[in-house]
Amino acid sequence: MKINNRFCHNPKTTTLYNSQVGGVVVISTLAYKLSSLPSIVSEYLSSSTLWFYLLLVLVDTFAFVITYLFFHDGGDELLHDDLRYKFGLIFASIFMGFKCLTFFAFSVLFFAIELYVGIAPVIVVTMLIVPVIYLGVKGVVTIARLCEIMVFLILGIIVLNLAFLKADLDIGRNLPILSTSAKEFFAHSLRYGTWLGNFMPLIFIKVKKKKFPYIPTAFGVTQILTVIVVMIGVAMYGNAMKIVSNLLIETSGFNQLSTEIGRMEWTALFAVIVMGITEMGFLFYGVMECSVRLTKSKIPFGFILAVVIFLLCTLLPSPQSIADFSHSKVVGAVMTAFSVILPVYFVILKGLKKRENNKNLKEESARNE
Repeated sequence: MKINNRFCHNPKTTTLYNSQVGGVVVISTLAYKLSSLPSIVSEYLSSSTLWFYLLLVLVDTFAFVITYLFFHDGGDELLHDDLRYKFGLIFASIFMGFKCLTFFAFSVLFFAIELYVGIAPVIVVTMLIVPVIYLGVKGVVTIARLCEIMVFLILGIIVLNLAFLKADLDIGRNLPILSTSAKEFFAHSLRYGTWLGNFMPLIFIKVKKKKFPYIPTAFGVTQILTVIVVMIGVAMYGNAMKIVSNLLIETSGFNQLSTEIGRMEWTALFAVIVMGITEMGFLFYGVMECSVRLTKSKIPFGFILAVVIFLLCTLLPSPQSIADFSHSKVVGAVMTAFSVILPVYFVILKGLKKRENNKNLKEESARNE
């Protein structure tokens, strides 16, 4: 019986300082939106890439505000044993698990094709999956502390590379607003739902408040920074941005400081690796928390996700097939719907649960009288 208990976990809503959550928000918001996504968007939308990102920011902001209302008001403490909540968590685990798999595929492609040409995918997957599983198992407190430590360094790297950028910029390359018809623009925009809702695991935490509004500030700053980087990227590369595999790293190569202190791409590479591993670990944590609430154990969902990632990223002819699948029209539309509907569902469910609890308290007090 003692052996079994080692693997049993009761659901727990973890408390974090809002400064720590702010760090998590920065890392999760920036991760992969400035690396893998810009070239994919540019392939379909060309000069409309910037305007798509503005739309992405609007949708992501709506989803974040709803999620913020949920975890800022005690997280999921009231819902641990609610069957309706568990039903929603099944879809949340699929959403976060697929995101983790997709980001893994893009990371493997970057390492195997761009960084270490010809390296076997199994080596890259092994190198990445160990820290990701470690972060997922250690939990959100470890992830939040890591983010709190790294956030200013990463923001500093991005701002430094932008401040000393020396390149031929043509802002006019961001025009026209619609390089295709409005119908095609919105149809293609639905492809990229996998890059929405990177902060979904925050539903499993609650916030210990400080006076300064760290969380809204962190989210606002990162969204503005994302739009600025993409605008500069399109101004630099124009339609050629579709062949830029990692926008953040490529733009850092034009840093004026490169002539003084050496190539600055390594600073951006460091930021991309840290953000990528941290975000995948955060999503892995989210899947394991779904498992705890559904099965009372972290092992089932965590084990399945780890095995699926390892097998698909090593046995398929190329992780590119996963990457292509992630932004197909149907998958993109489903992931977009999940990113918006799930937070709304959880907030509405929590409101109903509060109302039910208040009603039960009133009935109980009436009986006692």
